[in-house]
Parts: sequence; structure tokens; C-alpha cells
Amino acid sequence: MDKYEQRRLKLIEIRDRFCNGKAAELARRIEREPSYISRMLYPEGKAGRKRIADDMMEIIENAFSLPRGWMDSITSEMPSANEELEFAGSIRAGYVPVIGEAVLGVDGSVDMIEFRAGWLRIYSGDKDAYGLKVKGDSMWPRIQSGEYVVIEPNTTVHAGDEVFVRTKDGHNMIKIMNKTRDGDYQFSSVNSDHRPITLSVDDVEKIHFVSAIVKHTRYVDQDDVPRVEED
Repeated sequence: MDKYEQRRLKLIEIRDRFCNGKAAELARRIEREPSYISRMLYPEGKAGRKRIADDMMEIIENAFSLPRGWMDSITSEMPSANEELEFAGSIRAGYVPVIGEAVLGVDGSVDMIEFRAGWLRIYSGDKDAYGLKVKGDSMWPRIQSGEYVVIEPNTTVHAGDEVFVRTKDGHNMIKIMNKTRDGDYQFSSVNSDHRPITLSVDDVEKIHFVSAIVKHTRYVDQDDVPRVEED
């Protein structure tokens, strides 16, 4: 197998692992046209096939926070969305990891795309805090497309707080949490165009506190975050 076929197979793996098998999402992530992606995925011998050159391999690996040269390696192992990555030195306090994107639907629902992306320059007292990049305008003007939300899973949530919710049937939402007299959860949108959603406690898998909404200027690439050298 030559290196170009190796890279093509790795690109298929990236598409299936990080983009839900969608070439259009892969194209968006590396800022190329879907037709360009299709040509890179063409098998050897098909007319119009686009070989993955060294510069394009670097773009793809950077877009998905993969180790340099991963597409040329024979291993199929790759960092998962929740896997601890190994760094030279510890990350300094005051940085929260970005673990993916939250694509907002019309009713405040969230389509999660998980990947390890970088860091936000903001302090959190919750050691398990994480950030999500928001895409979509359904929560405008409170949360604008391209901004980030910082989420603290260990912070106590109170009525009136903005929260990230995951239901037991797998739906995700960013809402304002309240309780009904019957003890059920009532989730309302910051956008008054959408009706509240009432769910029983048994229908909710987790509720995480949204502690901050931050601008894209606080985002730091994986390689640029300051580290503390370990002895």
C-alpha cells in the first residue's frame, strides 16, 4: 500500500469517527468544498482522484488535533474525545479544555460534535470544567454563533441558572432550568419564541451548570497554551 492510499484510508477513519460519517462535515472542519473531500476519498484508479499531499495532511491533522504524521502511521489508534492527551508539562491554571462543538437547533436543542480542540483562557474552580464552541443563532442575542460556553459539571445548579442538559434518550439542550410544583424540571429558552419543555427527573441524565459565555478571542490552540515544566 502506498502512502496516498494509507492517507485516504485514514481520512475515511477520521470522517467516520469525528464527523458522523458525513463528508460535508469533514469539508467544513478543514474549510474545503465537499467536492474536494469526495475526490480525496476516491479509490485508486477512479478519474478525478485527489491525492492527499503533505500540506493537506498537516491541515487535516491540525483540524482534528491529531499527532503530527498520524495519517502516515500504521496504527489505527487515535485520541478519543474524552481521552487525556499526553503533554510535556502540565497546563497552567486559568485554562479550560474545549471538547467539541454545540450546533444549536431551532428549538434550543443541541447536536454535539465531540473532539479535542484547544483551550479557553478563563479560570474555573471546577477541575472537570469544559468548553463547547457554539454554532447557530437560535439563542441569539444571549449566545452568538462562534462564541464558547464554559460548563461546570460539579457546580450546584439552582432555579434560574443556565444549564447544559442531556436527556436519557440522548437529546442535548442549553436551557434555563426551573422546577414545577410537582418536582419536575421545566427548561425554558433564552429566546422567548420557544415554549418551555417539562421533563420528569427520571427522564434527565445530567444537568451541568453553564458558568460563562466567552468570545472567540479567548480561544488558544493546543500548541500555544502555556505549560508548567515538571521536574
